[in-house]
Amino acid sequence: MSHPIQYHVPVFQALAQDPRVDLTVYFCWDFGVREQRDPEFGTVFKWDIPMLEGYRHVFLRNWSLHPGPTFLGGVNPVILGELWRGRYDAILVHGYQMLTHWLAFLGARLSGTPVLLRGISHVLDERPGSVRAMKRLLLPPLFKLATRVLTIGKHNCDYYRAYGVPERKFVHTPHVVSNDFFASHCARLRPKRSAIRTAFGIVDDAPVILFPGKLRADKDPLLLLDVYQRVRRRQRCHLLYVGEGPLRGEIEARIERDAVPDVVLTGFLNQTEMPKAYLAADLVVLPSRATETWGLVVNEGMNFGLPMIVSDRVGCGTDLVRTGENGFIFDTPAALETALEDLVSDPALRETYGRRSLELIANWGIPESLEGIVEAVRQVAKPE
Repeated sequence: MSHPIQYHVPVFQALAQDPRVDLTVYFCWDFGVREQRDPEFGTVFKWDIPMLEGYRHVFLRNWSLHPGPTFLGGVNPVILGELWRGRYDAILVHGYQMLTHWLAFLGARLSGTPVLLRGISHVLDERPGSVRAMKRLLLPPLFKLATRVLTIGKHNCDYYRAYGVPERKFVHTPHVVSNDFFASHCARLRPKRSAIRTAFGIVDDAPVILFPGKLRADKDPLLLLDVYQRVRRRQRCHLLYVGEGPLRGEIEARIERDAVPDVVLTGFLNQTEMPKAYLAADLVVLPSRATETWGLVVNEGMNFGLPMIVSDRVGCGTDLVRTGENGFIFDTPAALETALEDLVSDPALRETYGRRSLELIANWGIPESLEGIVEAVRQVAKPE
């Protein structure tokens, strides 16, 4: 894996505790486990949950001059020797964006190790023609080297089908968060909801629309602000932006220019602080216009019993958001406006959709992902 990622750590911990598994995790980079600056968060931070506890892990020596989430940001040739010496029953490779992921495929080939590939790409992105051509050239041969492909959802399956991967290689391993983590925070904080809303500057009981994400163009926070302005003229409500990013200044300028009422920007909130935002909210909106490969904030918000509104560019939409059941998938600003107004104006609808969110997410968690991974290993491991 490229680096410790807060969403994957609970899965590693669960695998390490499973008696069927003897797990070693190799990381290419140490982002998130020590204080460092994230230019998109706009702050120096490290995750405030244990990122390296409960599972065996190794940080591979990285020869990159500029470590990061790019192809040459992970240059760890030592993985070749690790796979040769380890003689593992299987190696799970998370993606292919770094050189070391490709070296892992090579090392697996040389050592005769079955490869489980797990990525989060989908076919919704509109890539430039040159990028599509390059992927058409390079990815099919890489995917043929994968003994099994661990799929995270419907759009991800379509992605692999588009590159000719046969469905007999598919093993479902849903993209998850730790439902237990968020459910426990929800139960603990629920009695404090009024105080939490007050701390965010929300002093009445009008519904709160939550945008949880980086304030970047691809996530389209300005579209939400425009639509909120129109809905706010007709319905009392609040807009809560939780996240940091390059568009913060423009959002603040538009709020001031147009005198938009009841908008709060919290800035970056760490993992243990995010549950407060979900507790303060009445619905979640993820209006991304592109490159939202999944949208794990949807998983998080569903654990708090919240209705969901997502764009048709959000990867998890077809798996977790059911129009007419727990939310809406929109394709135009007008459709977003209608969905917002429907939920803001109808407390009973919010309650019904929120209950359905809880029902859906209950079967989309770490146990389901863990069983998929174990089943994939069982299918490819050589009998002793």
